[in-house]
Amino acid sequence: MSTVSKAQIVNLALAHINQTQTSITNLDTDTGLTAVQARIHYDVCRRFVLADHNWNFAKKRVTLAVSGQTAPTNWIYKYDYPSDCLYFRNIERDTRTELPLPFDIEDDGTDSGLSIVTDKYQAVGVYTRDVENTALFTPGFVTSMGWYLGSELAPSLTGNLKIQEACLTVYGRALNAAESRNSNEVTSDAEFDSPWERARQA
Repeated sequence: MSTVSKAQIVNLALAHINQTQTSITNLDTDTGLTAVQARIHYDVCRRFVLADHNWNFAKKRVTLAVSGQTAPTNWIYKYDYPSDCLYFRNIERDTRTELPLPFDIEDDGTDSGLSIVTDKYQAVGVYTRDVENTALFTPGFVTSMGWYLGSELAPSLTGNLKIQEACLTVYGRALNAAESRNSNEVTSDAEFDSPWERARQA
């Protein structure tokens, strides 16, 4: 997989909004209005696009840490929300044919973080992690982020909200295309028609 830099992603976004008179060489050190605006929006956009789809490259599973707080009445266990989690996907099942396990996300009771409540003992959480390493980004993610970042940069760099709207429209299309390719890299179990069939196959 070829590596793309943060600067290349920003330059892609700038091209989308017709701002090619200025390019970024190093996002962390470049000066000027374009670089300043790009630094303001880059990480926010990266996290948004990561959380907007279940990207395979950002998928992580980990045994959840038991919270020091008591679980609410309707749940048995309370776990700490992973610090690098952008979007919590599910509680891992014991078998692939098992029904999805119920869970909920709520305040951790200290007003400083989140927790996950569920009835699963020693629960393993599956979530989208906060990936900063551009070497892991897929072409679909880069394309999608370029359009979304362009939509966020458009108001300050062009003053044209129609350009922003156009970028968001294309972002939706790019994300759909990326989702299709992303899903082709996964083979899921066929859905069984009834709990009885699930039990038979377990």
